[in-house]
Amino acid sequence: MSKPHVVSVIVNWNGKEDLRECLDSLIQVEYEPLTIVVVDNGSSDGSVAFVSTHYPNVEIVSLSHNRGYAFGLNKGIFRALDKRADYIFLLNNDTATEPLAILQLVEVMESDKTIGIAAPKVLYYHQRTKIFSLGDRSYRWLPLPIGFGYRKRDHPAYNKVMEFDYVTGCAMMVRSEVFHKVGLFDTSYFMYYEDADFCRRAREKGYRIVCVGHAVVYHKAAQSTGKNKRFFVRIRARNRVRFYRRYRHGPHPWLTYAALWLLAFGYSFRYVARKEWELVVPYWKGLLEGWYEPDARQ
Repeated sequence: MSKPHVVSVIVNWNGKEDLRECLDSLIQVEYEPLTIVVVDNGSSDGSVAFVSTHYPNVEIVSLSHNRGYAFGLNKGIFRALDKRADYIFLLNNDTATEPLAILQLVEVMESDKTIGIAAPKVLYYHQRTKIFSLGDRSYRWLPLPIGFGYRKRDHPAYNKVMEFDYVTGCAMMVRSEVFHKVGLFDTSYFMYYEDADFCRRAREKGYRIVCVGHAVVYHKAAQSTGKNKRFFVRIRARNRVRFYRRYRHGPHPWLTYAALWLLAFGYSFRYVARKEWELVVPYWKGLLEGWYEPDARQ
């Protein structure tokens, strides 16, 4: 009996050297059939020519300019669905995948058809005993979800299947049927929180979301954001607010809003303490953009 077809979609923007490691790790994974699609978001560093020359079996979707991470993902997902993928493995270009990770993710998803999204345990690339992300859980009495594992030391206790409400989009395996029932990523986010929005919609359709703790991907984290930190700080602040305005969390929306404002002051103090004064204004601009945006369900 043949194994399910996995298509890995990687979105790249001026990250040629990171992309090299990402592709090298995928080529070495112990899984077939696996197809790799790189969506290049208008890079100017020669990424497209580099992939064409050194990875002839990798398909490239080249965009004329950077239209955001969510848009790039959707372009790759369209190609994966055209290829009749059973599962689509979404990856940041600054990741490295352990050889057994894809097989382990597929095995878990094949064992339970209610699982629509499965993420690996994501560890920091440069600190491989420290967790970048497991996932987040929502609780009825809390205004914001609780993140699990962030920056904690890895431990065998995490080598299991754990259910969450949200998992990070830097490494995410999605059952293809989910896209047909839930839709694609919301490109209005550009980047940040498009993964949370997608997870929320999948949950609303009845799909389970898990982290497969014995499957491992390493993430360099924030490689793109350093190129224009003010812009990315603003976008992240905006999207955080618009996401929580769109989807209710906790006992009452106003408690969530109060928590977001307290969080905003916390970020501002942190920027000041780090002498990153230039990030305070972009952060508050983004927060106000998200606050006054008319698109909200609540």
